[in-house]
Amino acid sequence: MSPHPTVGRSFPGLDHYEVGREQVRDFARAVQDFHPAHWDDATAVALGHPGLVAPITFASAVGSLAQRSQMRDALDGYNPAHLLQVDQDIHCHRPVVAGDRLTREIIVDSRRSTPSGELIAVTTVIRDETANLVQTVHTTLAGRAQDLAPTVDTLAMLDLGAAAPAAKPAAPQNVRSSPPMKGACSAVPDLTVGREFPQRVFRLSRGELVYYAGVSGDVNPIHWSDEAARHAGLRGVTAHGMLTMGLGAACLSEWLGAADCVASYYVRFASPVLTHAHRMAEITFGGTVRSVDGATGRAVISLTAHCDDVAVFAGASATVYAR
Repeated sequence: MSPHPTVGRSFPGLDHYEVGREQVRDFARAVQDFHPAHWDDATAVALGHPGLVAPITFASAVGSLAQRSQMRDALDGYNPAHLLQVDQDIHCHRPVVAGDRLTREIIVDSRRSTPSGELIAVTTVIRDETANLVQTVHTTLAGRAQDLAPTVDTLAMLDLGAAAPAAKPAAPQNVRSSPPMKGACSAVPDLTVGREFPQRVFRLSRGELVYYAGVSGDVNPIHWSDEAARHAGLRGVTAHGMLTMGLGAACLSEWLGAADCVASYYVRFASPVLTHAHRMAEITFGGTVRSVDGATGRAVISLTAHCDDVAVFAGASATVYAR
């Protein structure tokens, strides 16, 4: 069988995404990450950054209209808002900071049929205005074969992206130079193999899910409509996978005392977090240092997440700079 015509193709973005100072704060609030580098300019500057440091999952979660249109083209046949996330692997080449102008290139790695639809693997390459790498993100998405029920379709956000004016590449003379990124990443001292971090519990209401949907641009109605969730084969409204991944990143910031020390962060999702209509969901995160490599100056931390005694992550780990 011939591969899908999109496999192997690259879908470059024509426009850039400018990271705003208040967007960083809004996103940090959405993932409940209160490290001061996300909130206080002086703290970010003291760490060597020209603006507030965005949480780890910011660049791969936030999508503008132009970016959603780009993803729609790459996922030929699917509305990105109707896909379920299987796993996410973020490689951080440097922290994202307020003032960055980011571009994206989406590459379709593979598509394979499943009994319920397709599994689609994509790589998103995120660069700054000087074409330097910022993040490389590998994502696996599950697409369902059947169409949305008409009632569910009316619950979804209107797909008006196609009506927006097409973006045009910026003229080179209008692109500003990036400020120097001195002290691009912090290193965490005193990490030892076997060290366990204190558990942290997050509470999620449906209001939190709606807030994250607005901040991130992930408008899949399964995250706020029971009817849409049941049509997708779920028991009820579930939290965004990238929201739970972001909560794990907030744990890393708290445990390590640094918001800019992560080199890579991988999560494979096991079970969605069910958010009931009459009680909040509670997710308990834990972390353990699995290895420390003195030669490379990196350590690997494994993360766990449970809700109602059910594992949320099938596997999760972060590689951080250590000393």
